[in-house]
Amino acid sequence: MTKVMIMAGGTGGHIFPAAAVAEKLVESGYQVRWLGSLNGMEGKLVPQMGYEFCGLPVTAWHGGRLRKLLAPINLLRAFLGCCAIFLKEKPSAVIGFGGYASAPGGVAAWVMRIPLILHEQNGVPGLTNKKLAAKASVVLQAFPNTFAEDYEVVGNPVRANLCEFQKPELRGLASGRALKLLVLGGSQGAQAINELVPQALPLCKAAAPVEIWHQAGKGKADECLTAYKDAGVEATVVEFIDDMKAAYEWCDLVVARSGAATVSELAAVGAYSILLPYPWHKDRQQFDNADWLKQAGAAEWYEQKDLTAEALAGRIDYWNKNRNELQQASTRSWQLGVRDSARRILKVVQEFLPEVAA
Repeated sequence: MTKVMIMAGGTGGHIFPAAAVAEKLVESGYQVRWLGSLNGMEGKLVPQMGYEFCGLPVTAWHGGRLRKLLAPINLLRAFLGCCAIFLKEKPSAVIGFGGYASAPGGVAAWVMRIPLILHEQNGVPGLTNKKLAAKASVVLQAFPNTFAEDYEVVGNPVRANLCEFQKPELRGLASGRALKLLVLGGSQGAQAINELVPQALPLCKAAAPVEIWHQAGKGKADECLTAYKDAGVEATVVEFIDDMKAAYEWCDLVVARSGAATVSELAAVGAYSILLPYPWHKDRQQFDNADWLKQAGAAEWYEQKDLTAEALAGRIDYWNKNRNELQQASTRSWQLGVRDSARRILKVVQEFLPEVAA
């Protein structure tokens, strides 16, 4: 059976798109192995998904002075570890989605002449994909114009059950009932969102109430729930939402960061959103991701430092009062969605490995 090695980890934004592709690969007769960090969330999630995990003891290359000094040594060790794994597993192709193992894994694939396929999820390419692009057999991008080169645009793979949503106009958004607000800080959580939304909700003035389902991030749920209670607001707060289909089916409006996976899911399901891009990334990737939705009238985004609790309450009130307009904006989001991204990437793999092509 032809074997494909997936490299993805660090955050849900890398892992979940890769998982959608892995599912398609298995359905099409490929054997999947997954390369990632033993210290990342992939070390726990990937085995739970049923894929054989090839772990490396790698962490972030950036950080304190000592970590920077040791980075060349750690990169060399990781590169040699990848070579050993590839020699053992003998993959016919390697697909990189990002994460700490992707840099040494991508170089190892190139050195060992294994076809390397890269997928860039963000509107601005990450450093690893920038460096590896010239060495890759194929580079794919989720959004147009991410790279200067005219690489194929395939969207971001989302979980299969998020590709089944009807247009928002067919789902209905009745006035009078509570507005259902889904709050997402990404798989890691976002402290600024965890603090801002509980402050904003008591300031809302619309007649219809607001119901809240809030993903706070690992270890942050108790503190976030306390903030809601102190504000006199009832809310469902969890560390992590396992069933995102249920969450998106439930909600009318989303407040979130704008990681690549999040904005792609919002478009796939047809959800309008108020976005606070992560401000500290040097390439400001999340601003480009958010702008993709905003340009189509499918979202609005604000600088974290500029969005006050009063301003957020005003925006929630606006959409609470204007349900028909919210439904139209949600439909614009749905129209942007790329629901066959995993199939498009599978097609690229099949072109390299035609002996398994269906």
